Amino acid sequence: MINHRPGMARSLSATFIGIRWPLLLVGCVALLVAYPISRRLDFDRGIESMFDPLDPTVVSYRELQDTFGGNTVVMLVYQDLALTTSAGIQRNQAIGKDVEAIAGVRGVLSPAILNETVKKFSPRNLFAESLNKLSGNGSEKPAQLPALFRTEDPIAAGFDELFAGYTHSKDHRRAAVVAMLEPDHGPETIEAMRQIAAELPTRHSQQVSEPVLVGEPVLVHDGFGLIERDGAKLAVWTIGLLSIVVLVSLADARFVFFAALVIGWSVTITKAILVANGIQLSLVSTVLTAIVTVITVTAVLHLGVRFRLLRNRGHQRWHAAIRTWSLLLLPIFWTCATDAAGFAALGASGILPIRQFGIMIATAAVAVFVAAILFGPAMMTLPGYPISPRIFHWQQGFARRLHRVCLHVARFAIDRKFAVVLFAVVLAGVSWLGIRGTETETSFLNNFRPSSPVVQAYEQVESEFGGAGVWDVVLDAPATIEADYLNEVRQLEAELRAINLSGARLNKVISLADAEAIAATAPLSKMLSPASRLAGMYVVMPVFFDALMSNQNSGQRKLRIMLRSNEQLPSAAKLALIAEVNAVVQRATSTDSWIKSLKTESSDRPVQRGNVTGYYVLMAQLIGQLLRDQWWCFLASGILVWGLLLMATRSISLATVSLLPNLLPVAIVLAVVGVLGGKINMGATMIAAVSVGLSIDGSVHFLAGYQRNRRRGHGERTSALHAAGTIGVPVFLATLALVIGFGVLGTSEFIPTATFGTLVAATLVIGTVVNLTVLPAAVVMAGKTRRGN
Repeated sequence: MINHRPGMARSLSATFIGIRWPLLLVGCVALLVAYPISRRLDFDRGIESMFDPLDPTVVSYRELQDTFGGNTVVMLVYQDLALTTSAGIQRNQAIGKDVEAIAGVRGVLSPAILNETVKKFSPRNLFAESLNKLSGNGSEKPAQLPALFRTEDPIAAGFDELFAGYTHSKDHRRAAVVAMLEPDHGPETIEAMRQIAAELPTRHSQQVSEPVLVGEPVLVHDGFGLIERDGAKLAVWTIGLLSIVVLVSLADARFVFFAALVIGWSVTITKAILVANGIQLSLVSTVLTAIVTVITVTAVLHLGVRFRLLRNRGHQRWHAAIRTWSLLLLPIFWTCATDAAGFAALGASGILPIRQFGIMIATAAVAVFVAAILFGPAMMTLPGYPISPRIFHWQQGFARRLHRVCLHVARFAIDRKFAVVLFAVVLAGVSWLGIRGTETETSFLNNFRPSSPVVQAYEQVESEFGGAGVWDVVLDAPATIEADYLNEVRQLEAELRAINLSGARLNKVISLADAEAIAATAPLSKMLSPASRLAGMYVVMPVFFDALMSNQNSGQRKLRIMLRSNEQLPSAAKLALIAEVNAVVQRATSTDSWIKSLKTESSDRPVQRGNVTGYYVLMAQLIGQLLRDQWWCFLASGILVWGLLLMATRSISLATVSLLPNLLPVAIVLAVVGVLGGKINMGATMIAAVSVGLSIDGSVHFLAGYQRNRRRGHGERTSALHAAGTIGVPVFLATLALVIGFGVLGTSEFIPTATFGTLVAATLVIGTVVNLTVLPAAVVMAGKTRRGN
């Protein structure tokens, strides 16, 4: 039983009260030691860290990084109605130099750089530039335009068409500075680029307007920034609301301070342990303080309500504290243990940060119990502060009324136990069926609200640049690039451009093979070999060249095809497009002509097929991976919690009937998401894994009260009624504070955070209702059935 050794609990409680000051000192010393260590906890902003290191998607992505020395792309896009003039190109050149000077930027590609490239490949443009400088009529004739925009020049026309939608819009009204970032760039790189974008209109006398910054690194940067801000907001709101609820419900400032100590100590110790084990915070771990608050709130309010009840009955502080701890020491231990087990089940995930998140919260749950032991005895035996008699009587009346309401609700459910349990079973079945209709959200852009600046910027780029989703194909290349290999690449690109899956297609396909074909149209370049033309291209566009072609590495080179597609595609269409691109690449790189073009000797290492990778692919695969893992984690969580409940209650029937109602909240919540047409995003995928830990606390305290009453000789019905009445007040008050606190996240600009907050609030409400209705009815019914057998 949960309290199967009341004598031991009473003895331990008396010991804790007796050594309360040494315990308090130990807690304070541990806090002082852990605090500076906890400050060193880092925040990992890498999306690739969300996957298992051996996942093929990550292996391909890291190969891209290692081969090309950085692959992430950010576009600074702006409007310049005079882009096709010399002044427009000069402005673009100045902006490009400012961006290139930022730490973390490996290089840039822009219309200004393309303009210089065209001039190098078309020497006659040098004379046109001279005429252009001598012109004084205020306008520029076609022959006097910047080299890139001279339509009569086949090289200029070729580069203009090839890079339209990449470095500039087709109508030449918008330009972009495409920045290729270092793999280890920090958030300050994005902030510096954003600052340059904000200052463009002023610095260029309003000739430049509507500057925006887009790219997957920008989305990730903004997403992590919002998550950090939301985590801090949630911590402030939940702790603040907890203080108000505890103060109003208990009329005792000691428990406010006690709760704050437990939360602060547990979070600090947990962070220090993470630092010691080399674990970093990630996209899913910023809710640490919120989850610790959930665990702490229930424990503190149960202690406070019981302590206040004993004090009102005339017990002295010392005896009330010992009696409270003797009744609640083991229930709180088992509550924290089941919380830890539920979150430790996340170790079944194939995603490293999810596993680390489970370890983190499991550690925090244990830390909450330890903190309660270290600080609780001293806090509860401190002298209380007198309050207004009117407030005291109001608080007592409120608690009594709430207690009666909980009793009435439990009595109603117990009297109709078969109907209540049957309704719960049917509702669970219908809910699980409803979950099958939910869709997965794979677009990271859709994690932001439509009114946010980042979404509006993407919509602008999507409409005028032909897609903001950037991804890549990485191919083997021969040591010496020859015409047959480039022809094979161009044939592959033609097949990629031909893909059209009900409107889902690639808007841009670019590689050095395209640029080489354009350069070959120049009279002098025609006489050169492809390798020589590429060498000349390296001289005029070294950054762009390095981004698309690697140097020889152990006899094997790599060529990169850069792809562009719409970011805001439906999840099914996006995944289908990625699958089709991969299929086309695999077919093309397995043909005899392709293998022959690589000039691979039998003694060389085997030819590798092309890899489709990049941020676009990672983001599309991320939610699917989370969704697959969450059900395994949910199953593992249920098994572990059931095992601990079995150990605590020593009853298979009680462990089973207490676990099953706690599976109901997540089923209802996710089914409602599906019925309302919502999509499963990163916030929703976490709910199934954490729901058991969120709702099990009340069940453990109910079972402790139920078994205690049964030992006193009460029947199933009476024991369940009294247990429900006892837990009702603290569980209701804790739920109220936490629902409001998590509900605050519903206003977040980052939709997964808003979803997580809303669904957690809904899960807490449903869990409270279940613990006061379905659980008592199921326990009584199980007792009747067992006795009947």
